[in-house]
Amino acid sequence: MYRRVTLSLLALAALAILGCSSAVKHLFTAPTVAFRGVSLASITPLGGRVLVNLIVRNPNPYSLSTSGMTYELFVRDTVGVARGVDTLHRTVGGHDSLLVALPLDVSLRGILAAGNAVVGYGMVPYRLVGTVTADTPIGARTIPFDQKGEFAPVKPR
Repeated sequence: MYRRVTLSLLALAALAILGCSSAVKHLFTAPTVAFRGVSLASITPLGGRVLVNLIVRNPNPYSLSTSGMTYELFVRDTVGVARGVDTLHRTVGGHDSLLVALPLDVSLRGILAAGNAVVGYGMVPYRLVGTVTADTPIGARTIPFDQKGEFAPVKPR
């Protein structure tokens, strides 16, 4: 008798855990992050500062707040150009998107790699890797992103 009760309780606990896991999947859909371009903020003999523009899309019916972002920008998939951490709290409305401009200090090596890519190809191949920490109704969630593509160089005004 004791064994049957124990097995029944274990089975109920397993169902409850699976049910909660399933509910979480229906309550929260991870936001997406997409690269939208880069602009030159300043340049120095040792490097420079660029603004990387990202769009964060929230597919959920409720607002999400971001409590942090980490990011690293590569040129030609392997040359680390810049990395950063953003701790500004931002809010993305339900079924909405938000444009985020992240400042990145770029090394001289990164600027030269981007320049060589432009000379040889006309475009700059990039890879942007990072995470967004979203505060959700079911707790904080860290969402990774990994974007690849190309962007046109910044044109002088």
